[in-house]
Amino acid sequence: MVQGILIFIFSILFYACNDPPPAHPGPDDPRDAPVRPIAPDRRLAPKTDFVRNTEPFPWRAGADVIPSFAPQSRVWAPTPIGRTWDVVNFAVATVHRVEGNQVVLRAGQLEFTVPAAVLLPVRSPGKLAGGTPVLAAMGLTGEWAKVVESTDQAVTVHLVFAQEVVARTLAPDAVLPLDKKGPGSPVAVWRQNGAEFGMLIYLDGERAGVIGYAGRLDWVPAAQVRFVPLDIALKKNVSLMSPYADRLEEVRVLEVLENGAAARVLFVSRPEEPGINPRVVPYARLTRMLW
Repeated sequence: MVQGILIFIFSILFYACNDPPPAHPGPDDPRDAPVRPIAPDRRLAPKTDFVRNTEPFPWRAGADVIPSFAPQSRVWAPTPIGRTWDVVNFAVATVHRVEGNQVVLRAGQLEFTVPAAVLLPVRSPGKLAGGTPVLAAMGLTGEWAKVVESTDQAVTVHLVFAQEVVARTLAPDAVLPLDKKGPGSPVAVWRQNGAEFGMLIYLDGERAGVIGYAGRLDWVPAAQVRFVPLDIALKKNVSLMSPYADRLEEVRVLEVLENGAAARVLFVSRPEEPGINPRVVPYARLTRMLW
């Protein structure tokens, strides 16, 4: 009998020790709620709001006509890097809406407004021959390149990236052929102290809009602008001009790369410095003297 009583007592102690302690929630304990709310971590939420560049575009370009761009259509446009027009690229943007003769665009997470006259509709150029000079849309910038091969579905180009010539395959409407003297073309601008280099983004009979050194916008008389020829046959030891910062200086071609898409050049009046002189430059940054 004693043995049975002891077994009974040990059983009670065993189950008492293994049962979870009873809950004693207070009146404000969140465990009282049938569903516990989970606060979202806003650091992980996708960013959908656009940053607005409120500065007006610095040029009054073109006639005051209402543009016909439809929302969601894509255009080549001067694209600011941030909330000002201090640094600008020429890239592909999407039309958000039209306000008079101004067009509100979106590119990346940025929203900005430009006059319709400085926009160029994005179009598929069709099949392009190998060696065709183009401006390639690479994210929020445009890079000079040369066509390697082209089909109805894709265009492969050679361009300079981090001092190397690389191949990139793009959609056909992501390249702008430079067979006409128009937006996207490399140009030289004459100044009193020498010629500067840049990319044309607007031209009429009197004025030219150019993206110059470090993304600076220039609004200059059209008579000061010369187009860089894109048919120069690059050869070893040929002397040409290329921009060093914002000025064109004499260079000597040391090596022609990827069928003329770029060249390794030496700035003859400057000391040699690794990665700077000599350096690899795209074909569009090489020109003969234009004045």
